[in-house]
Amino acid sequence: MDEGRPIMTQNLCNQFNRILLGTIVLATSLAAQSSDTTSEAWQKLKVFVKLNENTRLYGLYSATKQEDLGAYADGQTGLHIDFYGVRPLWRPPIEYVDKSKSKFLMLRAGYLYSRPKNNSGSQTENMVDLEATARAHLWSELQLIERNRFDLRWEDGAPRHRYRNRLKVERRFRKGKLELTPYAYGEVFYDLRKLEWNRFRYAAGSEWTVQKWLVLEGYYLRQNTWGSKPQFVNVLGVTLQVYIR
Repeated sequence: MDEGRPIMTQNLCNQFNRILLGTIVLATSLAAQSSDTTSEAWQKLKVFVKLNENTRLYGLYSATKQEDLGAYADGQTGLHIDFYGVRPLWRPPIEYVDKSKSKFLMLRAGYLYSRPKNNSGSQTENMVDLEATARAHLWSELQLIERNRFDLRWEDGAPRHRYRNRLKVERRFRKGKLELTPYAYGEVFYDLRKLEWNRFRYAAGSEWTVQKWLVLEGYYLRQNTWGSKPQFVNVLGVTLQVYIR
């Protein structure tokens, strides 16, 4: 019995050392992971001005607040023109606050300007935005949306063009005056300079129709950019959509 105790004690010490070493490795791994992840808040204002039944102007202002700065890092301002004259092939049009949702295809072209603030490390960006968005109108107001987008970007004068593809599913729910449209999507980015896929986003959120001219949107987004520091970004976003007819 006495000879067995030192052996048992030694075994317990070895087990303890393994657990301690594993805990240190796990803590180090989690610390490294957390240092490679940051959080941001995105706030956007979108204003849509109807020109005719198939055309509108779309103005955007956005602001990004970074966790590490505790302040707004940059803002983006843009103006676009939208065309959405193609109706669904087999489903009668449904009345939406956003008229483009009742169409099969929407084309968008515009310009965006972004300027860094508070020593965020970002660069001044000029961008021409070209988009084509197709909608499959399924059963019970369910929609499948695919957006193809080209960002012709210049950061401090250097070209940084990219292609983006987003696949989104959404469904509208109505109960009396309450109207909600939850959605989820995934989006991939292709760097046209390096000729590689370098970013992936996925998001889930909902739109709430407050009035026939006002929609409030909230969402969570996760972004993974390979080769970037930090690599991961967690985003809580809110968007106010205003429709002027």
